[in-house]
Amino acid sequence: MTVISVALGRTFHYVDELLPFRFGQTDLPIDDIAAVCLLVYFGVSTLLDASSSDSQKSDDEQKEAELAVSEFSGNGAGIVAAASTIASTFLLVFVAEWGDKSFFSTIALAAASSPLGVIAGSLAGHGVATLVAVLGGTLLGTFLSEKVIAYIGGVLFLVFAAVTVFEIVQ
Repeated sequence: MTVISVALGRTFHYVDELLPFRFGQTDLPIDDIAAVCLLVYFGVSTLLDASSSDSQKSDDEQKEAELAVSEFSGNGAGIVAAASTIASTFLLVFVAEWGDKSFFSTIALAAASSPLGVIAGSLAGHGVATLVAVLGGTLLGTFLSEKVIAYIGGVLFLVFAAVTVFEIVQ
């Protein structure tokens, strides 16, 4: 998913280079401006979602995820059960990530920044998030509410937007 979104972002960046947008005598980096707009949108929408979080919606999403995993995962021991669990988890995560905020923000960052840096950062971020979710989700949930995590995510989107604006101006 990371490689696909980075490839889309870089394609957007190259199209911008081939077909520059001029404002008077100045070339405007449309890919960077689009990245900032997406990041600001995701930051604001995440903060708004956090401020008006609906616990029922969160509970419903968790039940849906548990049901989907129980339908796909293998019941038993051995290589076949492990392969079934791996395949179903991959499919579940791939479909869930397609078109979400991390997918589009990776496209935006790749359009405005180094593709290798975006790939490395995205893979590290997904890896740490997955590790925390798998190993410490329940424990972390006792210390940090979903609302706090959403606020942190919204602020980070806005920080990334500000950094991108800073890079455009320089």
